[in-house]
Amino acid sequence: MKLRMKIGAAIAAAAIVAPVASTVAFAGTAIDGTGATFPANMYDICAAQYNRSTLANPNKDTVAYVSPTGSGAGKTAFTGQTKVWAGTDSLYTSGAPSFSFVYVPLISGAISVMYRLDGVTPAGAQVRLSPLTVGKIFAGQIKTWNDPAIVADNTATTTKAITKVTKKGVTVSAKKSGNKVTFTITGTAAALKTYKGKMVKIARTTKSGTNTTTTDIYNKALTAKGTASFTYQKDATYAIKVGVTTLGSVSVDDTVSGATLTLPATAIKVAYRSSTSGTTNNFTNFLNKAVGSIWTTAANDSFTTAFPGGSTAVPTDGSFQAATGSDGVANYVKDNNGAITYTETSYVEERKTASIQSAAIKNNAGNYVAPSSKATSAFYAEATINADGSVTPDYTVAAADAYLINAISYGLGATAASTTNTAVASWFNYVLKTCAPASAETAYYAPLSGSLLTKALAQAAKVGAG
Repeated sequence: MKLRMKIGAAIAAAAIVAPVASTVAFAGTAIDGTGATFPANMYDICAAQYNRSTLANPNKDTVAYVSPTGSGAGKTAFTGQTKVWAGTDSLYTSGAPSFSFVYVPLISGAISVMYRLDGVTPAGAQVRLSPLTVGKIFAGQIKTWNDPAIVADNTATTTKAITKVTKKGVTVSAKKSGNKVTFTITGTAAALKTYKGKMVKIARTTKSGTNTTTTDIYNKALTAKGTASFTYQKDATYAIKVGVTTLGSVSVDDTVSGATLTLPATAIKVAYRSSTSGTTNNFTNFLNKAVGSIWTTAANDSFTTAFPGGSTAVPTDGSFQAATGSDGVANYVKDNNGAITYTETSYVEERKTASIQSAAIKNNAGNYVAPSSKATSAFYAEATINADGSVTPDYTVAAADAYLINAISYGLGATAASTTNTAVASWFNYVLKTCAPASAETAYYAPLSGSLLTKALAQAAKVGAG
């Protein structure tokens, strides 16, 4: 795995994040893993830190993430015990180990819809895509970049002000009067019971040119009725939560979204993963949940199996191209004008130019959002955390800043008591508690937090516990 230059700095910064020895003499346990390419750049950063840290790694164990090619290969290697841990972005559906093991959520991140498109006007502008348009492109139903559906996504639109949101008995409305915006917050008796002790939070987002600023302006416990007033700011939007539940966003001004782009009549070339892949599983899960009328098959590690109509329906006219791993699909896009794929965001960033970018994807609040650490965290804030450590995302999340196409990457670890498994548990804990919080965002991933982090640490504690 080649680390992109942009996160080489993060590896170099390991000496700051984790205390290191002046010389490194490895004498501990070798704990090799393999599997998903989605988290590979993150694991390379963390392994470089961990292998040098005398504080986090006093036994001088050595971690390596060896030749990752996909989640399927990782699960197979872990089951066959050719590797003592593995990375996977999807769960076992068959071929699970006969020995006791656990899923440990380690890192999350956005799945970028990466494209190369020369000749967009204005030059360097980011293309916007709705979930329906994404579904049609990857189903082969949209074949050129100037298709009316893509043009519509990239035409400036005016959205009428939405002044009230209601969810689960909580209602928040906004009204402009003079130079003030006044919010009225009410909760039913049932809501007061459900959200007892929870805080109502209002975050204001304003834009100035290409700069966006978000400010927390209200944070108080829910009551039967309350009001709050703030200075009016033109075109501001207000995202509202109760606890971790997103109610949605309100505004008091009609807003103009995006800019109108001129798109060339370039043929679309779709690149997909040739091997079984957790990234594919998460991407096809998004398509199945968001565009189920087209992507009727449930999520699958195999793109061709999940494809509408099955593997025999995948176009053979050259408009679809299989490639190996995240590097493979990203390199295909880099080398082919008009190409599009799905991959972890760091693989886009290391190849990014005016023509090679991540598309902004329309979310349930009607906003086109680019992949980012913050946007991934907003998406997972309302996910369901299952007893086995797996995470079920909520694709209906209404957060204004949520990006909808994401993945949780898991570590697979055995529970049997052994020196090796104890070393794996220590490594997992380092990723969760030290490396990811310090390095994930700059590497285009999102660290786990809140109840998800708590569950992940509990799962990691089971590795090697016997």
